[in-house]
Amino acid sequence: RDIADRLKGAGSIFHDAPLRVELDDREALRPGFKFNHWELRGVPIRIEVGPKDLEKGACVVARRDQGKEGKQFGVMVDDSLPGIVAERLQEVQDSLLAAAREFRDGNIVDVSTYDELKEVVEAGKWARGPWAGSDEEEKQIKDETGATLRCFPFDADNSSAKSCFYSGRDDAEIAIFSKSY
Repeated sequence: RDIADRLKGAGSIFHDAPLRVELDDREALRPGFKFNHWELRGVPIRIEVGPKDLEKGACVVARRDQGKEGKQFGVMVDDSLPGIVAERLQEVQDSLLAAAREFRDGNIVDVSTYDELKEVVEAGKWARGPWAGSDEEEKQIKDETGATLRCFPFDADNSSAKSCFYSGRDDAEIAIFSKSY
């Protein structure tokens, strides 16, 4: 209980920071259970403080997205802690965004025919190609492949869009089709 009481006072260093901080002072639960509880809720940064850390005035700052490699030991519990946590949050954001972009870019396949779209969708990837079909034609694609039109990318170069891969019409825009899971 002493640790929780002392941490409540130390939590004041976060009052002016644009961060939400939650002290998990449930005594009946083991640390591993608490860590898992907050990870399942998507909390990106965990600050761990034990009796030895408290004696040193230090803590462990752990990134959820990196496992054991994401732990920074011996971080002082002082006015610099909110800045350190904010830096780690930005690192988490940058890392997750880079991974999402890599995943997205690695799963988009350019298609120019309906047969190519079917192969790409069957492989679990996203098909990007020229589209000028109607709502009815989109429904036919969904019925045949399970894929739906997901979006018209903002950054698509529609000047490269030739005729629609399905209808053959020339007024095509670049579109992405995929299955939803």
